[in-house]
Amino acid sequence: GQSRAIERYLSKKFGLMGSSALKEAEIDCIAEHCRDVKDAAMRKGFSFFNRDKSNEEKAAARKEWFDTDMPTMLGNIEKAISLTSRADGFAVGDENSYADISIFSLLRDCTMQADAEDTLKAAKDCKQLMAIADRIACDENVSKWLQSRPITNF
Repeated sequence: GQSRAIERYLSKKFGLMGSSALKEAEIDCIAEHCRDVKDAAMRKGFSFFNRDKSNEEKAAARKEWFDTDMPTMLGNIEKAISLTSRADGFAVGDENSYADISIFSLLRDCTMQADAEDTLKAAKDCKQLMAIADRIACDENVSKWLQSRPITNF
């Protein structure tokens, strides 16, 4: 799809892609790490919409995802951020970026509310990721949107 192209376009337009080609590449790398996590979760096949597995198989896949797979993938993002961050609460450098928004979206803006608690538990050892997600969540405009937006399954 085109969603990533649109996200990058808007991020550039609003100054969230860094001040140099190197920063842009680092930001894009972290955002793609987040995309990899979401894609891996979909491939795991525990979604409500998956009709190829029984409920028992979905439950086992979901448990494995949140107990093992997701924490490992988040740990990899945490390692990448340790190389690109210049300040607590920022994925790249010390300014807001598309990478920060991607991390927030991955950890705090779960599509399925039933996954929110398990996502936070999977991220419990990722202090940098949680600091970034928490900082974005506390932004006045973001928190206002989160409180006023409609609740849907999508």
